[in-house]
Amino acid sequence: MQEHYEIETLEQLRAIADMLRLRIVDLLYERPMTVTQLAERLGMAPAKVHYHVRELEKVGLLRLVETREKGGILEKYYQPVARSFEVAKELLQSSAGDEVIQTARGWFQQFQDGFLRSIQAYAQHPTEKPMYSFGLTRLYMTHEELEKLLHTMAELARPYEMRRDIEGEQELVGSLIVYPDSAAVDVEENEKRAEAASTMTPQAGQTVVHATPRREWIVGTATYSAADLERVVADGKRLRIYVVGICRFTPEVSAELVEQAVEQFQLIGKLDASAEINAVLQKKCSLAAE
Repeated sequence: MQEHYEIETLEQLRAIADMLRLRIVDLLYERPMTVTQLAERLGMAPAKVHYHVRELEKVGLLRLVETREKGGILEKYYQPVARSFEVAKELLQSSAGDEVIQTARGWFQQFQDGFLRSIQAYAQHPTEKPMYSFGLTRLYMTHEELEKLLHTMAELARPYEMRRDIEGEQELVGSLIVYPDSAAVDVEENEKRAEAASTMTPQAGQTVVHATPRREWIVGTATYSAADLERVVADGKRLRIYVVGICRFTPEVSAELVEQAVEQFQLIGKLDASAEINAVLQKKCSLAAE
């Protein structure tokens, strides 16, 4: 088995951009298995697992490594072609670039749905120690430092990639996503311009307001009332809201007030607000993504 493999075709990317197929690949890292053995581990019908194994083999991401005859039946054992997969930069830069983005978006949607289901399940049946985590941070490093960090994290995770059958052990899904924030430079420049504007002497009849951004990261339920947003505006601030879960704006909140108080808005989950506020926040989502 190779250490690394570059995905070079859109067909390969489409084939592996599926949570179940990634789970199949993960299981086959442990040891080569047959479709029947995979089906037993996954608790699924062998016919369904066979379809996914066949699709991965067809595009060259799984390979047949051994055949054994047992009771007159030929058993086929499969293994991934590599321990890790990366998307070739040539594929991202090709004419299929837009389709690559759409495929990646579909994968993120699957991951998002699974994460939200875990939050919902915990809300309905709370346990003492919920087994999910969400965090965001900003890093400043060179490409070489990033490579070193990723290698270190992979080594730290390696002891937990195999089932140990110990008390309290649960199967978890994890994803590490790191990307350069192309908007960061623009945001920093805008903040500098806003700070400069706040020190200018206003002309006759002109008011200069310095709206300092305030970031809010929330996992769970976030509720904003008119009083909350009015305080933000009165303090000369604007909110950058990032919510995983439910975000609610109470009925007395107007779309105009949200326009004034919210600078950026990102939500993974459910929005409870009027259609007018929803329309305003849609624009804020686009701004956050730019």
